[in-house]
Amino acid sequence: MHEFAITAIGQDRPGIVAGFTEVLLALGCNLADCSMSLLRNEFAMILLVESPQEVGADRLNTALEEPARRFDLVVTTREFEDVPGPEGDVPFVVSVYGKDRPGIVHAVSRALADMDVNITDLRSHLVGGDLYAMILDVAVPPALAPEEVAARLQAISRDLGVSLTFRSTEAAEL
Repeated sequence: MHEFAITAIGQDRPGIVAGFTEVLLALGCNLADCSMSLLRNEFAMILLVESPQEVGADRLNTALEEPARRFDLVVTTREFEDVPGPEGDVPFVVSVYGKDRPGIVHAVSRALADMDVNITDLRSHLVGGDLYAMILDVAVPPALAPEEVAARLQAISRDLGVSLTFRSTEAAEL
């Protein structure tokens, strides 16, 4: 079995997912994991695909050329290497709300990176005219006290003039 990471990006239109999954199914592939998102009118998907031994990168790329061309998408395919993440990371959710302005994503992500906190998912949207909302799923190393992360993020939120919450995923899923 081979594993591949496939990305496709372009203007949204009906049938993209069906077109790609039809090709993958015909090749005997399995979708191990996928993420798809729409930002305004731009569609992006990431697929982690398990293919039979006889379906290598060249055959997969050739088969995906047709739906890529039909839907005018930029498609990349690469061999996927499953590298285990650090053991014991603790999941948290960061929520940011406030008046939109340049630098919010950078300030929060820089603070997290400086503490070796990994962002595992990030979603942001303009709500209404100028209200910015961002939700981040993060993985905090076990050696780092959550209180330290919260304090650093609260300092950033004061500097930005936004509201920020930092909570465990257990509290977020109640």
